[in-house]
Amino acid sequence: MRITGLAVLSPVHLPRADIAAIEAVLREPTDCEGRNNFELHGIAIEAHAFGFFLSTAAILEDIRAPEVSETLWGILSDAEFQGCEWVLIDRDEPADTARPCFD
Repeated sequence: MRITGLAVLSPVHLPRADIAAIEAVLREPTDCEGRNNFELHGIAIEAHAFGFFLSTAAILEDIRAPEVSETLWGILSDAEFQGCEWVLIDRDEPADTARPCFD
C-alpha cells in the first residue's frame, strides 16, 4: 500500500470560471464501459459528493495549458510541492486566510 498526501481547500479560492469549467467536465456522460474519465486540460478530476478532487500530476510534467488559470495552477503547484498527489476542493472546508478568495 502506498500512502500519499491530500490538500483540502474551499472552493472560494478558485475563480468562478475554473469552477464552471470543472463542473461542465463532471457533467459529461460516461464512456461506453460506464467509466468517468474526467480531465480538464491535462488535469485529472474525480467527482466528490461535496466537491471534487484534482490531480497534481500535471505539475510534474510542467506543461500548463493556456486555459488553466494561474490561480488553479498555483494551487496544484503548492500542493504538489508539499507532497500531495490530489487536491480536494470541498464545499465544507473553511476559507484559508493565506489565500485569495473569489466571489
